[in-house]
Amino acid sequence: MTEKRLAALFLCFLVLFSLVLGRCYLVASNEQYAAAAQEQTVATITADQTRGNFYDRNGQPLTGGATSYEALCLPGDSSYSKLFGLVSEESQNILYQRRNSVTPFFIQVPEDLSDQGFFVCTCQDRYWSCPVATHLLGYLDGEGRGVSGLEQAFDSLLAESGDTRIVRCATTAQGRLMEGEQPMLSTLSGTHQGLMLTLDGPLQRACEAIAQNDMTSGCILVMERESGRVLACVSEPEFDPENLAASLSDENGALLNRALCQYNAGSVFKPLLAACALEEAVWQAAVPYQCQGYEEVDGQVYRCANGTVHGVLNMGQALAQSCNSYFIHLGMELGGYKILALARDLGLGQALTVAPGLESAGGNLPQASTLENTGQLANFSFGQGELMATPVQIAAFLNTIANEGVYVAPAFVEGILDEDTGLLQEQIYQKQSRQVLKDQTAELLSQMLIGVVEEGIGQAARPPEGGAGGKTGTAQTGSYTEDGTEKMNLWFGGFFPAEEPKYTIVVLQDFQVQPASSSALIFSRVCSALIDLEMS
Repeated sequence: MTEKRLAALFLCFLVLFSLVLGRCYLVASNEQYAAAAQEQTVATITADQTRGNFYDRNGQPLTGGATSYEALCLPGDSSYSKLFGLVSEESQNILYQRRNSVTPFFIQVPEDLSDQGFFVCTCQDRYWSCPVATHLLGYLDGEGRGVSGLEQAFDSLLAESGDTRIVRCATTAQGRLMEGEQPMLSTLSGTHQGLMLTLDGPLQRACEAIAQNDMTSGCILVMERESGRVLACVSEPEFDPENLAASLSDENGALLNRALCQYNAGSVFKPLLAACALEEAVWQAAVPYQCQGYEEVDGQVYRCANGTVHGVLNMGQALAQSCNSYFIHLGMELGGYKILALARDLGLGQALTVAPGLESAGGNLPQASTLENTGQLANFSFGQGELMATPVQIAAFLNTIANEGVYVAPAFVEGILDEDTGLLQEQIYQKQSRQVLKDQTAELLSQMLIGVVEEGIGQAARPPEGGAGGKTGTAQTGSYTEDGTEKMNLWFGGFFPAEEPKYTIVVLQDFQVQPASSSALIFSRVCSALIDLEMS
């Protein structure tokens, strides 16, 4: 009986062993299983992921012009110790933190080390060592997504444009390459679309150099008179898009794009009152006015700058000398409703769309009911009170005078570019214009603004050749230094050359006490840069 039981048990074990052996044979001969097992030993690492680039109006790149190198580190072999002595302190810290990793990874190296036996990828850096137009372009977060400026506005398009390079490594459990294997590089191709801007690269660089030399905080805008295309957009201080932490603590607000922020406008607003008077025929340009250094309105005294007595002057002379009293008197003659209506027609008090999801500040125009108060109207008439405007709004308003009364909306983006051919695939720029002032009004005002530069307080703006027209502005801010000195917004906006102007230029220095250079002088230097570039 016992022998029969042992035989039956042996038979059961024999059947089970046969089943296991057969199963092992099936698994071993199944190619899908074999591939799956092999895949478990393959590490996949993203070597480089690029974005579509920005280009100036001539198709020259504004980003993506620099290269860097990354070496593959295999923690299980000698590459770790070899790399440690060749990389920066920052990269050494990364190597140390990942010393126990069993997954290969890339580490930035100072040069191409492929001749020393390393697997090296050449990567395209997003920004140059001296980046250009940083405030307009914006910056990326740690995941490579656009979070400000045009980087954010066109994030999807730019992200889908770039190539992704992937490296696959067959490794052992310790992270070493399997014997006889080498890293395999493959590329997932993007759409290769970039964004062409209206900026002129050489002019942008020239204006950035002027801003860095001549102002601590402010902006420079250059706009093409006939088309409205913005050729230069500079904000100072600059920031490093690769080191945002340094700029977050900057007391001057380095991350602000001042061209799109709103500020107290001051006397740069006065040409609008002159235009309104000429359009409404309320006050003629030649009518004399007696300035006593102040204007009294319902018992409140408003003074000209420094209490200067300008004597008898007409509209052109009042602009040339920036006489507050004249324009307060003019504002009382016009009334708030007419001034507000023209201001809105000229783009003040409303945000400008730079790109989808990216707008300038709207500025601020007082309510009509507010201007029923004569004190508020008096302040508004020489650019103070509740009035706020952005540099891009001021540029569009002054450009209307230079452009025979036709308002043209400022534009920053030209279109979508095929990065392989350099040709535009889709035009985004569309000229938006409307007649706001009579051409006779614009012509007369243009001559008055030329007088500001030739004979008035804006003579520092005179370019070396070609002449110019424009207007100064010194606006109170209500912000003071520790010793009680009020900080001012210092403007100069105008057009160049004087006859048949091509460009409208606005310079703002914000919250200043004693700048190294006047805004009018900076305007002149921008004109000089334009002359040099046209001759080159």
